[in-house]
Amino acid sequence: MSRRAKKSDKKSSRPGGRAETKKKSRFLARWFLLVPAVLVLFSIVLMSWYYEPAKIWYRETRQERVLRETLVGIQDYNSQLRDELSSLETTAGVQDFAARELGLVVEGDQSIVVTRNGVPIREPRTTREAVVTSIPEEARPFGAWTYFLDTLFDIE
Repeated sequence: MSRRAKKSDKKSSRPGGRAETKKKSRFLARWFLLVPAVLVLFSIVLMSWYYEPAKIWYRETRQERVLRETLVGIQDYNSQLRDELSSLETTAGVQDFAARELGLVVEGDQSIVVTRNGVPIREPRTTREAVVTSIPEEARPFGAWTYFLDTLFDIE
């Protein structure tokens, strides 16, 4: 026998030859299928355990943030009312208010009234109730994620 033939015989008879390689490859193939399946199952179990607490946390946090935005909106509205009230303490402020709200003009001024279909167009006055009701509808407390999270946690 030649040296090469003896070496090939030694390789095939050695433990860890081709038969062991096939076993390793089968094990690795099963391993690559088993690990993702276990991870998916583990994720499903975690989601089922933590979905309700996360939903409660999200609703409470969202409500808190909307209430904070509402408070800031009311504070801004109150600030505007204070400014308007302080302007009414001056003659110029009273004249401006009379011209804007009552349509009165000072002698020598010209008044222009813009109409639509014969009805004068006036800016609607905002009320505190309008401010309070508009803020929660427009609020996006979690930024761009708000729509996704509202859908995920079933918030209308």
